[in-house]
Amino acid sequence: MTPRPEVAQRPAGEVVQPSTRAEDAFTKIREDLGQVAPRDPASGRLGPRRYRMDILRDICTAETFTTVMSWLASSTIQSTNSKRDYADDLRFWHQFAQELGHDRFSIGCITRGDVTTWRLSEEKRNRAERTIARRLSALSSLMTFAAEESQTYIPNPVTRRNRPRIDRHDETTATPMIEVEDLNDLFEWAECLRDFLVIAIVYTFAGRVSEWCKADVEDLHSGRTPMIDLTRKGNQGRQWQLPPGLPDLHDLHELLLRFVGGRTEGPLLLDSEGRRLDRHDVDRILTRVGKRAGVLPGRDLTPHVLRVSRLTHMNDDGVPLAEIQEFAGHRDPATTMSYIRRRGDQERRARHAAAGVAKFRSHLDRWLAMAA
Repeated sequence: MTPRPEVAQRPAGEVVQPSTRAEDAFTKIREDLGQVAPRDPASGRLGPRRYRMDILRDICTAETFTTVMSWLASSTIQSTNSKRDYADDLRFWHQFAQELGHDRFSIGCITRGDVTTWRLSEEKRNRAERTIARRLSALSSLMTFAAEESQTYIPNPVTRRNRPRIDRHDETTATPMIEVEDLNDLFEWAECLRDFLVIAIVYTFAGRVSEWCKADVEDLHSGRTPMIDLTRKGNQGRQWQLPPGLPDLHDLHELLLRFVGGRTEGPLLLDSEGRRLDRHDVDRILTRVGKRAGVLPGRDLTPHVLRVSRLTHMNDDGVPLAEIQEFAGHRDPATTMSYIRRRGDQERRARHAAAGVAKFRSHLDRWLAMAA
């Protein structure tokens, strides 16, 4: 029997590109994760923009970096935005690992006791439960993936006892919505065509902003029935018709064509310097216009606010839940319901409270007179 040739071993964590396919895979995950400007934990200042992949290579041990890249590249995390959020959460867990005395983040460096200590500390600092839950979800997902890939027992430091219970209908922490009058104020304060288009398309299609940031000129189809191709969360391809029978949408298509100009390829939405808009650019545009228009004082106007507002307005117009769910790209109707702000809840609560006060109205009047 001819002996098998020795296979050269490479250091764990080293990303190699032995073939065109490997180069394609490397490029895709690098582009999917994108860039970020890390904030200095001491000064709070933003640093230069860097690829998230390079940051993860710096903060993880070599073996853990390999596992992290496999995890982020897998179908376990379907949304590109979720991949980026999870990558950013690992940057946070690295900071916590350093507090525990570890130079770099590695699988198993954070124990269940550490997670309990961290959660209690976060709660003492009044950190939002949704933020705590998301970061725990990222850590738990990575540990579960690492155990399955290695086919060995790796204790998951995140247990049910450390996961906050999130009330989907908690109005004190839920994303706010704006009324139609507020929406029109935004359009009044748009400073350029780019501002107008960003507000219009995010609201009109109730889409996630990443869908439009990833769209190219080639995805916009003109003709008797203009259409736009968008890829929704979970790689769900959707074609949106902009038919002449709907004059407003047809006019929106015309504005998109004017914004594109004579370009036949490349990003659909560009910034003032000719680069593809990303979700951070859109956040800045909406925040700027929202402050100028005086919408949501004290809070930033985000794409999610427009998405929640659009779905709520559809519900106000009597659109069936199933249609709203399909329009939003949700798999679970419960998710759709968590987006819709219930109009009558506040009025009902006020009415029931007033009925209770009416039972002792005379005594209340007496004490009001005494306190005057």
